Order: sequence, then C-alpha cells, then structure tokens
Amino acid sequence: MRIAFLVFNLDGMGGTSRSAITQANALAAADDGAHDVRLLSVTRSADAPHYDVDPRIAVEHLVDVRAAQTDDTGAPRESSLVPARWDAQFTAATDLALEQRLPRLEADVLVTVTPGLLACAITLAPDSVVVVHQEHRSSNDRTSGLEPLLAFAPRADVVALLTPTIEEWLHDRLDALSPPTVVMPNPLPLGFTPRAALESPVIMTAGRLVPEKQFVKLIEAFALIADDLPAWRLRICGDGPARGELVRQVRKRDLWDRVELPGSLPDLAAEWPQASIAALSSRAEGYPLVLQEAMAAGVPAVSFDCPSGPREIIDHEVNGLLVGPQSVPGLAAALRRVATDDDLRHRLGAGALQTARGWEAGALAERWLRIFHDAVARRAGRGRLAARAAAAPSAADSGSVANTGEAEVVSSMEGVTPAQARQHALQTCAVAALRAAPGSWLVIPTHEHPEPVVVLPIGRRAAFLDALAAAPGAPYLSLRDPALHGWHERRGPVAALAADLRHGMTQTLHVEPWPEVGGAPSLLGTDCSVRVELWEPDGAGGLVAPGPNPYATRIGAATLGSLVPADVHGVEVPTVPLMTAPTITECRFPIDVVLTWVDGADPVWDDARERRLAGLGTAEDTAHRREASGRARFLDHGELRYAMRSLHLFAPWVRRIHLVTAGQCPGWLDADHPRINLVDHRELLPPEALPTFNSHAIETALHRIDGLAEHFVYLNDDTMLARPARPERFFSPAGLTAVALSPVTADLGEDADAPPFLQAAWNNRALLVEAFGASLTHTLPHAPYPHRVSVLQALHARFPAALDTTAHAPFRSATDVSTLSSLAQHFGLLTGSAFVQPVDLAYVDLSNADLERRLHGLAAREQDVICLAEHHDHALRPERLEVVLRDFLEGYYPVAAPWELR
Repeated sequence: MRIAFLVFNLDGMGGTSRSAITQANALAAADDGAHDVRLLSVTRSADAPHYDVDPRIAVEHLVDVRAAQTDDTGAPRESSLVPARWDAQFTAATDLALEQRLPRLEADVLVTVTPGLLACAITLAPDSVVVVHQEHRSSNDRTSGLEPLLAFAPRADVVALLTPTIEEWLHDRLDALSPPTVVMPNPLPLGFTPRAALESPVIMTAGRLVPEKQFVKLIEAFALIADDLPAWRLRICGDGPARGELVRQVRKRDLWDRVELPGSLPDLAAEWPQASIAALSSRAEGYPLVLQEAMAAGVPAVSFDCPSGPREIIDHEVNGLLVGPQSVPGLAAALRRVATDDDLRHRLGAGALQTARGWEAGALAERWLRIFHDAVARRAGRGRLAARAAAAPSAADSGSVANTGEAEVVSSMEGVTPAQARQHALQTCAVAALRAAPGSWLVIPTHEHPEPVVVLPIGRRAAFLDALAAAPGAPYLSLRDPALHGWHERRGPVAALAADLRHGMTQTLHVEPWPEVGGAPSLLGTDCSVRVELWEPDGAGGLVAPGPNPYATRIGAATLGSLVPADVHGVEVPTVPLMTAPTITECRFPIDVVLTWVDGADPVWDDARERRLAGLGTAEDTAHRREASGRARFLDHGELRYAMRSLHLFAPWVRRIHLVTAGQCPGWLDADHPRINLVDHRELLPPEALPTFNSHAIETALHRIDGLAEHFVYLNDDTMLARPARPERFFSPAGLTAVALSPVTADLGEDADAPPFLQAAWNNRALLVEAFGASLTHTLPHAPYPHRVSVLQALHARFPAALDTTAHAPFRSATDVSTLSSLAQHFGLLTGSAFVQPVDLAYVDLSNADLERRLHGLAAREQDVICLAEHHDHALRPERLEVVLRDFLEGYYPVAAPWELR
C-alpha cells in the first residue's frame, strides 16, 4: 500500500510531527517493508528532521523557509487555501507549493494531521486518493482550526480522534454529516525505554513553557506540600516564553532550591527513570505524550482532568491519580499522597507499565493498516463525493431523549410541576449521596438562587455516580455534564451517563429534566435543576469548593461535624446551620396575587352593561367608544384558567389568589379551595359606583380586599407567567416593587381621540407633575404588576379626588387615572418605594392575522410573561380562534391546578 503523510513541518520538536514520524517508521517496518511510505513536509526549517526517520521512507519538503520569502513589504502574503483565521502558518508560498504537488500525488492513502492540511488535501489531492485525517488536539477546545475541521471532515474518508469523548463531540457537531471515525492513540517512539525505580524524590513534568500548560499552578500545588515533603523536588523540563514568569513564581514561593527548570532536554525518555511521579497541570491536552513517555518508564501520573486525553490515559487508582479540573488543592493532595505512600506509588507504577504496552508503535501500525484497507475498500473505485453519497447514514448516538424511550419519558412527565420536578431531582441526588457518602455530604439550599447544590467529597465521586445510576429516579430526569474547563456539554440518561462519567474527575454535574421532548421545549426545562459539586479535601478534614458559591470557598472539619437537618424543596437533607437562615437578598414576606375577571358571555351581566351604558346618555363620548365599553373588552376565551395555572406552575410561593369578579364564578373553579378567595366588586366599591365595567375603577379599590397581604402582584386574566419566577422578580428584599417601563411613549397629550389607557396616562402625569414636578415619559407594559397596600393607601391620601372620580366612572372615561397599571408605579419611583426592572414580555394580539405563527414562536418558552391582548376586529374566524387559542394554552400549561374542579 502507498501511504503518504502530509505534515506542516517535520523538522521541529512538536508532538504532531513526532507522532507522524513514529507512525511512518512503524508502517515502513510492517509486513517486512512491503508498504511504500512517504512524508510530505510543507515547509523545511532545518537541514534534517529533528526525529529520526527510517531510511526506507521518502521525505519531501515543499517550501524551504530557511530563507524567508516575502512580498515588497517584507511580510508573508496570506494563504487563500488556509486563511490566517484557520492557521496562520500557511502563506501564499505554501499555497503555490501545495497546488503544484498534491494534484500529482500517487498514493492510496493520504494522512493529514491538522485541519488546515485536511482542507488542502480535500481541495487539491486527486479524487482517487483516500484521505484519513488525524486530530491531534482536543478539538472542541480549539481556538483555531475548528472551522476547517467541521467544514472538511464530512468529506474525509476517515477521521481519527484521540479519545472517545472527542469522537462523541464531533458526531454531535456534524450529526448526519459525520464521516466514519476511529479512536486511535498516538504511538510511543520505537526503541528501548529505561524503567524508573520510583525511589528518587522527584516530581517531573515536561512541555513548552506556555500559559496553556499552567506550570504556575503546578508550582502553587508543590508549594502547598513542600514543607511536608522536604526531600522532594519539582523538575519542569522545557523552554518557552513563560520561563520568566515561572522563575518569578519559584522565587515568590521561596522554592528556588526545590524547583528545577533545566530547559529542553535532547533525550526526554532518558530523564523519566530519574522521576517517581509525573505531573500534568495543562488546561487542555489532546493525548499527552508526556504521560505516555512517563508511563512507559513505569512512572505513575497525577494530572488535572482536562480535555481530553488525561482521563483516557489515567485509570484512577490503577496507573495514576486524576484530579478535578483546575483544582490546585486537589493536585497538591494527590501529589502528597503518591509521594508519601511507597506501596501506592509502586502499585500505580506497575499499572502505568501495563497501560503503556497498548501504545506500542508496531501494534498500532497493524491497526492503522486495517483502517486504511477498510477505507480503500469502501471507496470501491468511486470518487470522494460519490462514495459519500453511497455511504450508510451515521449511526452516532446523540444521547437524545429518544434513546431513553421517549414514550416513557413523556408519560412520566404528565401532571408534574417544575417544583415537583426539582423535588424529584433533589430526592434522587439525596438518595445517591446518602448511599455513597453517609455522614459526609450536605446541601446548600436555594434561597434566592436558581438551584440547590449537593456537596460531596471528591473521593466519593465514583461511589456517588454508582449510587446515582442505581437510584430510583423519574424517567424524565437526565444527567448533564456541563461545558466547563474546556469540556463540551454532554447530556444523557442518568444511569448511562453516570457510568460513563466514572472515567473522569470533573467536579460538577446537574440532575434535571430533559429540556426538550419530541423536539419541543419542555414545561420542566427551566428552573428544575439540582447541581452536584465534588469538593476537594483541604488536608485538615475540611472541604474546598471547586468554584464560587454564596457561602464559602472552604468548609472546615468542625462545621462538617455539626450539620443539621433541613427541609429543602420538601426533602430532608443535612446542611450547615448558617445556610438555613434567610439571606439579605431574599424576599421573606408573604405575597398574594390579585386577579380581575368577568364573564362577558353572561347574559345577566351583559344586560346590566347595556343598561348602564344607555343610562349615561350621549354626553359621555369616551364611555361610548368601543375601546372603553365594547364587548371585546370583556370577551372570555378561557384565559383565566391558564393564568391561574401559570401561578400554580411557575409561582408556587404565592400565598393566596384573590379573584375579583362581578359576583361571578367560573364553573371549573373550586371557590372553597384554601388558596382561593373569591371577591365581589360589592365588597370593594360603594353602591353608587356599581355596577362597574371599568377596570380603572376596580383598580382603585383592590387594596381594600379583606386579608390581602401587604405585598401582592396584580394580574389581568389575559396575562400569564411563562416560566418559573422567583419573588425577587417582583420585589426587592426590602419590599420595594419592581417597575417595568414600556418602550411606548406616553405622547404629549394632544390627541382628543387617543385610547382611554393613554388618556389615563396623561392624567397620571398631570398629577405627578403638580405633586412632584416630575413627568412620566413612558407607559407600562401589560405585565404582572407588584404592589404594596401601604403605598396604595398613601397614594389615595395624596390624590383622593382623582381616585374617587375614577372609582365612580362605570366605563373608561377621559378623567380616569390608571391606579395599578401606571400611577402607583410612578408614584413609587418618585417616593422611593419602587425600582426599575425590565421584563421579558411576549405581547400577542389575538386579532392579528399572524396569530398562529406568533403562538408557535412562544413554544420555545423563552419569555417571562405572555399577554394575550384582545381587540375588536379579528382576522381569524371565531371558531378557529377558539381552537387555536385552546390548543396553545393547553400545550403550554398542561398541568391542572389543585383548585380546578374539572
């Protein structure tokens, strides 16, 4: 077989070039030298490759950069084959050389080792050549090269990834366009490898001295244990621009005689036998050669769990220790443990030797030859695109709900509210934590924060994941491995992903409902999550947090020994006593809701409206306008049921709902339910003001509801919460009310035919200008309005005449003020009882022709509030409107509230 490797520069010391040369050497030696192997180097920067090349391999350089080639300005011209944003190494000169050479390539297989080279091969190589691309980096963490990888990988015959995690990521990104993939590690260099005795007190690492390697963190970790290990030294081999920073860090930590920086060493493999521990502190790695070489010498490894190779190389407690990502205390604890435990060190060293046998170059060459032969056979003489078209669809498992049994998931979600889902998730985590870490776990309660946090020692991570996989959880729950520290996000069934996560040492995960079911966002997709954090030991019996939380970066041993039981979302869990107390940013007072509604289809009520309107005569022009008294203002499409459901689903903290009506009661409502208070207009307004058909009049009296909480939220029946909301969305911890300003201006008050709501805004403005010398400029959106009874009482005391006039107007009038939907909010802003806070409101006009499209857009559940506004002239036929609206509301709010009779 004719095999060619395309490498950018064979002459340097990089791991990619070394891997390509090692593979080529092994392939040239395979089958008694039966294969024609060639190395194509785009550039030549030295007289010979840095690493030895088998003499049977033809080496060809395309561009000699030992003498720089520039344009008139002295700068290399940018490549058009591989733009600088993909890979800045390529130039116009490399374009020319590749264009001249690749179309003439005679090979069965061309192996590329960077995304830029893959783009060149797909663009220029003969269509008959099979292209096999090898990814040598943690692809999902690329800062460059990601675009060409995703653009050209679908046209490759095979893409080889270093780890299963990155393979899964690529399939997830490319989905149906995914090419055939294989997982293949880099080979170890050929030749004899000396073995370490593991008796020298040396912790060693190697790599280019650049920020990504995070050697500063390694020095910090060593500083934490240096006094405990007086005979041990840290040796960091390599050169690079960060050397000065490392020297300064060593001096700062007073470790100048304990940390060695010997620079680049010509034969690193000969250095490993002098070490007893290999350390890796990188932010990201592909498949780190430093760990491979160390293990080949029988040196156990201690490493951060970073994308993506360390967790694939290190079998925790077998050939090394894996530490939580970026956890300096964890790295220090692991280094101390291996350094001080001779039996552990030698046991891990033996495991390292066993692992290294799987990287033997000859064995990997045999696997590569099978991969190449299979790829050529799949081609069957066809062109690249023809072969792609004939290929079977990718069977990559995306970890979707479908893989868990969607029917079972959907069935298990029926009747579940977000609060119940969070309770189920916490109960599942608590059961697993109790089994895995009895007496050594706790929960940080939610209070005003989005999710409770289950805290366990990281040493119990594997046991917790095993217990989580076995815990009896609801099928609608999923497990999410978040996108942190360079890892891409993963989600899967709880048991399956929990088993897979045992291979790593990430310190954060989430148990939560599937956010989408059947391709649509789920009712339980927001505010139902439980966060699990694995904390590192601090060496004194306490725990160190992997990141910020509201309380502490560390919990000491004494505090862990004095945990108390607490009820968190209906689950009894252990916690720190301080964490049971309310916080200063949490609303602690009772909050009610006031809803106003009338049944406009009630003939008795409608007859009263007609008689009241006729009794006004023609003098009240505003009242006779349909915007003030038309039937459309009082049409009932059944929205009230769903407005109240939205409170049940998304604001379970509401103490009581006061439904204010004209002596009516919906047939489906249990008026005797303890959380429902049915209020008649006659309880609020004087007899001479009744019957009233003016919402402005009703607003003037709502604060008089018997038993109403000081803090309440006012809603009309066409306004609904659209996703979970905390009390802090409406009130400050001190009880101030939130005010959302609309982008609609209040105008100058010059139009005598302006709608009643705008006329009321002008009247509000006149009162405020007279009282405070300040003018309101904007109306308020039709949203939930938080209020305080005491503020409304003060408002009545300040403007008694205007509010009394409004209370006695049976229909909307030119003299009205809008008490609860504008005046009180601006009064609060001027008197210090309110503050401005925006709201994400979806305002939908039921009369518009695009109603169905607008409602379909709301299904994404991305808004806080939905307002279904009613107007007089509808584009949809009445019967069609009712069907469309009912289907939307029942789909968005599918769970009946406990006060519904049917």
